[in-house]
Amino acid sequence: MALAFATAPIGAAHAEQAPRFTVSATSEVAVGSDGVGKALYYGATAVDAKNPRFTIDASPIAAFATLTPTDDGMCMVTGSTTTCELPSGSYANLMVSFILAPTDGAKAGMKGTLKLVATADNTGEAASVTKVTVADGFDLVAIDDSHGEQPAKPGDDVWIPATYFNEGNRTAEDSAFTFWFDSAFAPDEYDGCTYTDWKSGVEVTCPLGEPLEPGHGVTFVTADEGSQTPGFHAKVKGDAARYHRVDFVAGPSGGGLDVATSLRSKVSSKKATGGRSFAAVAKPQTKAQSVEINNQDNYADTEFKIANTVDIASTGATATGGAGDVVKVKIGIKNVGKGTVDAYYTGGDPSWRYYLVVPDGAEVVAVPDECDGLWQESGGTKAGHVPGKRFYECANRDEQFSPGASSTVEFGFKITQVIARATGTVSFQHPLLHDVVSKDDNPANDLAEVVLNPTGKSGGPGGGLPLTGPQAGLVATVGAALLAGGVILYLLARRRPVVLVAPRDDGAE
Repeated sequence: MALAFATAPIGAAHAEQAPRFTVSATSEVAVGSDGVGKALYYGATAVDAKNPRFTIDASPIAAFATLTPTDDGMCMVTGSTTTCELPSGSYANLMVSFILAPTDGAKAGMKGTLKLVATADNTGEAASVTKVTVADGFDLVAIDDSHGEQPAKPGDDVWIPATYFNEGNRTAEDSAFTFWFDSAFAPDEYDGCTYTDWKSGVEVTCPLGEPLEPGHGVTFVTADEGSQTPGFHAKVKGDAARYHRVDFVAGPSGGGLDVATSLRSKVSSKKATGGRSFAAVAKPQTKAQSVEINNQDNYADTEFKIANTVDIASTGATATGGAGDVVKVKIGIKNVGKGTVDAYYTGGDPSWRYYLVVPDGAEVVAVPDECDGLWQESGGTKAGHVPGKRFYECANRDEQFSPGASSTVEFGFKITQVIARATGTVSFQHPLLHDVVSKDDNPANDLAEVVLNPTGKSGGPGGGLPLTGPQAGLVATVGAALLAGGVILYLLARRRPVVLVAPRDDGAE
């Protein structure tokens, strides 16, 4: 790959930003003293950049390695400096590739840096540094053969590609294919593979069973009687919905996946016997593949967008009392759709968030553990587990919020003034930021009422009394935002990036 654009250019979201041009690469890379060359990719992001370009100074590695562009003319090399001229305009993740190869003088332990400086006619400079080390040993590199996001639906058969190479200069004596299937998938059992069940999915490790020489690669093949099909077979579960992926890691046999989160805990582990057969078929290496040397270098994934309905309904409540009384009010959410909401992809955040607007004439005196008060202070939004606030954010902590499941919390309201039909709301819109934080496929039941001293039927999912008085304008705004779909900037801001994560307790082996 010499040059590739992301599927969508940077558009309207950046229209008001100042011109910008940056180029990034992995922070560290290793090359063997007598190994094959490694592909090193630099990714460029531009916003209205005019004549963007970058230079790479390779003089600090000249004693042990060379850096050669593979762009067919976009980059020019003068001595130890490479200059690359990129298109003007706006784009994200435009990739430029190079081959990093050892020289005859390379010896294990040698180190240096590649310094990159990026600029454009209408921007300042941006710099980054890649540390280069000569390191003798095996280097397993997973290859991404997924070809982008794939559509799927419940019940579909999916085949997960898995190929890896040894790009080091020493033999890998013991290696394995390791897969992580989240709750959306039911993987087949393969003879000789170890299956570890976690609350949020299944980890499958299939050992190669033989050494892998430098420059050689293998691909996972399902070996049915009389036929061979590339990939690991799995079924999409009936309650799977939205975006999911299967992670693949090439690593030492028995090493498994790493990087735990507090949401995940091991359930059981077993070695399959009598299942399907797999074969590790030799994969010739025709060119250098990309490689990094952090904890997630040997990783690829296959992404799916699963067509199914996610429908979460707000549940409201009613209560009656006199001035000075403290009444208990139970609110929450219910999954009334066909798809499970999976906390795996929130990076440890709740699987769903919902918001309470307290009715007039009431004061919160008891706050459930799952909820925090919200208020504005010094021009910003604050949150804390405190009583006496008008707005509250509540979090559903279920790892798998499945169809038919409910989640409720109980507040204590002190009635400070008796107001007939005093009405608050439960919804998915942040009441201060006015963003729909948790979004489903049916906004019609996303708003429920919390009514004190009702004079008729009210409360419950999406239903209740007409709103009047001071709350009416706020509730109308909430409803309109929910129906319009809203934006989810607040949600994105609170979530960590999705990286390779594995369900692993601190003490798990």
